[in-house]
Formats: sequence, structure tokens, C-alpha cells
Amino acid sequence: MRKELNLEFATRVINHGPVVLVASLYDDKANITPVAWTMPISKKPPMVALEIGRKHFIFECIKKTKDFTVNIVSPEYVKDLLKCGKVSGRSVDKFDETSFSKSDSRVIKSPGLNEALAVMECELIQDTYLEEEYNIIAGKVKYVEIEEGAFNEHWLFQDEKFKTVHHLGDRTFCFPDGKIIDIR
Repeated sequence: MRKELNLEFATRVINHGPVVLVASLYDDKANITPVAWTMPISKKPPMVALEIGRKHFIFECIKKTKDFTVNIVSPEYVKDLLKCGKVSGRSVDKFDETSFSKSDSRVIKSPGLNEALAVMECELIQDTYLEEEYNIIAGKVKYVEIEEGAFNEHWLFQDEKFKTVHHLGDRTFCFPDGKIIDIR
């Protein structure tokens, strides 16, 4: 079961570099796509950036709806994640083609994923220069929820079910091994 995360820790949900599934709407049609290039860009207020090609359907969805969710899934969903990256949401309902199902968001219109370890609800920050020059979509994080036991000011990877997916290139992925070194 997921629980609300204090926005103070929102950017830590993605700062370790997982592949995320971004979900948004186009009219009433939900779409999801994997994104490997993500980063936090501000802690206060919490903001994130995603690199998404302007020709991708999800880019259009986000621009139209003006919001999106960032969903982090575990390795058991890596095949579904790949499937989402191989087809366009313009022609295929990715929810019908995968085991992913929609969850209602608390603050925005776009759905999250029921299967996600964490869901970040984001409002689009309009930045024409970043969008046109670099394919960067920026979002202000409005709400975050994360699987209970998966996070305590940072991810806890010791439990297999809380590992995240990391893209190394092509069809190669890795998962954190759970070793944590605290040098405080």
C-alpha cells in the first residue's frame, strides 16, 4: 500500500536515476511511456525534468493536459516497460497491452499506475525554450505517494520488491543491490 510522502523528499524519489513511466491524458485517453532521462531540478518547490521527444504522443498529452505522473516500478514490470516503449499511444492502448492499470490521482487529472512503487503527480511548467531546444518537459511536484516500507528519507533497496529499474542502454537494465553506505 502506498502512503503520502512529505514533499520535502519528493526529488529523492528519482535522484538515483530509475527508468520511470510517465502517464498523461489526451482528451479522455490515458497514455504511458518509459523515460530514462529524468532529474530533479529544484527542492523548494520540488520540480523535475524529463527528456521526451516532441514527436512522441506523450509529449502531446502532457502539453494538452498540462499535467503528468511519474511512476516508478519494480523489475517484475521490465517487460511491460519495454512494451510501452515499442508502440505509440496514438495507435495502441498501452493499458490493454500490458499489466498496468490506472489509479486516480489526488491532485491532477492524469492517472498514476496501480502497480507503481511510487507516483509523483506533477503540473507542467511551461518553458518553450527548454521544450523546443532540448525536448525537456519540466513539472512542479504537487503530490507524491510511495510504497510503505520502500522509503525512509531515501529508497530502501534491501527488500527485492522495492528495487527500481535502471536503463544501461539498448535492452539492458540493472537493479540496485541493496547495499547502502551512509557517510554522515
